[in-house]
Amino acid sequence: MSGPVRVGILGAGNVCEHYLPQLVEYPDIDIRVIGDRHADRASSRATAFGIPRSGSVDDVLRDGEVEAVINLTPPAAHLETSLAALAAGKHVYTEKPLAMNPGDARTLVDAAERADVILGSAPDVTLAPGFQAALRALGGGDIGAPIFARGEAVLAGPEIWHPRPQFLYAAGAGPLFDIGPYYLTALVAALGPVRSVTARGTRKAERRVIGSGELAGQDFPVEVPTLVAAILELHSGISATLLLTFDSATHRGGWMEVLGETGTIRVPDPNGSDADGSILRGADWEPIEWSGTFAALAPGVVNFARHVRGTEPLVVDGVRAAHVVDIMTAIQDAAASGDRVEISSTFSESPLLPLGWNPAESTL
Repeated sequence: MSGPVRVGILGAGNVCEHYLPQLVEYPDIDIRVIGDRHADRASSRATAFGIPRSGSVDDVLRDGEVEAVINLTPPAAHLETSLAALAAGKHVYTEKPLAMNPGDARTLVDAAERADVILGSAPDVTLAPGFQAALRALGGGDIGAPIFARGEAVLAGPEIWHPRPQFLYAAGAGPLFDIGPYYLTALVAALGPVRSVTARGTRKAERRVIGSGELAGQDFPVEVPTLVAAILELHSGISATLLLTFDSATHRGGWMEVLGETGTIRVPDPNGSDADGSILRGADWEPIEWSGTFAALAPGVVNFARHVRGTEPLVVDGVRAAHVVDIMTAIQDAAASGDRVEISSTFSESPLLPLGWNPAESTL
């Protein structure tokens, strides 16, 4: 089969609002229908973005034109909706996280294998050309053999700006599950799977206060650690550290770097808009040159669609995403118990894309 991949969207909420302006500009993706449990919301999105049809989630799954589904439902609904799409014979690309726990993630991977369809998942941060260039420099030995890696996301609490931040402090969220997928995906893409973790988690306060919107001034409970520090042992034999927090007094952003025998590579912030990586081999940081088109959002959907057509390797692999879920859960368990936690899952090496890869190009 050739031509743009015909897709259906599941979920017409806030995440969809961020995805659609970019998706409708990609010529290798043909959005045929959007479904949501609120039919009026799906209809509104369809009208706004020129999508031919709208309806319920079941309408999308029954649509004979739809080859692949982009799952933009809330994280707690990912298992049910992705399983239903896989059972309907649709390829599935889902917003992060792949699932809420390792068992559910494994269920999705196994279901995709049985149905002989493709399972992909955000985050797609490693597809940015600056990140790909940093990976090429790392793989090409520009800093010698890697010896250590570290990443940090030092953030002020989202209650400062988010009008309804309660869900970000509930079970299954916090900086570990909300921000962690970006940094852990970047880490394993650069250095391979994680074998074990130790960790500590703390929280600055038991309750927080909403700072904006119609609920400003109301307080709410904090159910999860708001600062997580982890030490990760990789299969390669090197170690990495990761700090994720909502407890900073100021919003300082994040970064990730790999130390090697002859230099250091700093990749673009996995949770930011940085386009450039840089390399340190002497006194000064130097930018890593790259070519291609920088897409702010959803280049992973294009890689997924082209893989469905058999023209590209799959970078946004569901198996890798399941491993990231395993790592996050292991960090959570290690922080709670104080023990070292082993991780049994793994994944194949993340492929690189061709130089000049462009998600906005028509290739199918």
